[in-house]
Amino acid sequence: MTWCAICLRKERGFGFSPRMTGYRDLPDVKFCSMSCLNLYAALFRKGNGMVDLTDLERASIQSCLKPLGECVAEIGMDKPLSAYSKEQVLTLIEVIVTAYQDAMRKGSPEVPF
Repeated sequence: MTWCAICLRKERGFGFSPRMTGYRDLPDVKFCSMSCLNLYAALFRKGNGMVDLTDLERASIQSCLKPLGECVAEIGMDKPLSAYSKEQVLTLIEVIVTAYQDAMRKGSPEVPF
């Protein structure tokens, strides 16, 4: 099964071939929708894979530092990431994603809680 290069949903026949733009060493990329394909094409033209963060997104990322540090301290500060178990990596990801989503919800006037 092939996954969308943007959102990781199952791809549905939309594709982009960097070879058509002169980048012969880059592989073809698949997408689930024209929206994801268009986003990828815009990022490809811009020359980087980063999106322009809003102030709220930037602040929400900053708010992940404390929970991230606490999780890493619990695992062991001297332990390299490559030595983390699968469960430890998944816990680390869950801590970061949860902290980010909580901060986004708290900082957004559209969310009623």
